[in-house]
Amino acid sequence: MFMDDWKALIDQAMQIETTDTIGAHGIYESAVRAALADSQMLLGDVEAAAIIEALYGALVAYSQTVMLRMKAEDPEVGGPDHAFRAGQAYGVSCILNHLIDRLTDVAGITALGALDDFSDMLHDEIIVQARAAGLTVELLDAKGEILLD
Repeated sequence: MFMDDWKALIDQAMQIETTDTIGAHGIYESAVRAALADSQMLLGDVEAAAIIEALYGALVAYSQTVMLRMKAEDPEVGGPDHAFRAGQAYGVSCILNHLIDRLTDVAGITALGALDDFSDMLHDEIIVQARAAGLTVELLDAKGEILLD
């Protein structure tokens, strides 16, 4: 039931994106909640939980590949290449920390808690790089709160 709901909500939002930006934004937010509720329900199924855990791992690893690529390229801090890599890593980290972290492994099937702690640590490191890059966007901490300093 939830799966159809989030898909239908995304379709609905896509139809009005060009005419009602604010309305589409609200519908997408509803789709996020519906998809996360569906994902949470699946965490009770061992096979589905393993897929969610593997996706989490892929995102963590991807974020780290971006950070290591930045380190290997050694771009000038504050330059466009540094800003691009920091922004790229920040985007992936936000997906981890603001969406997937909402899931709870109530059945104890996966290692989501340990992955959450690890991704929070990565996000903190990425924030340092994002600030050094001078990104001119609101930065959010690992739990989605706006960083004011």
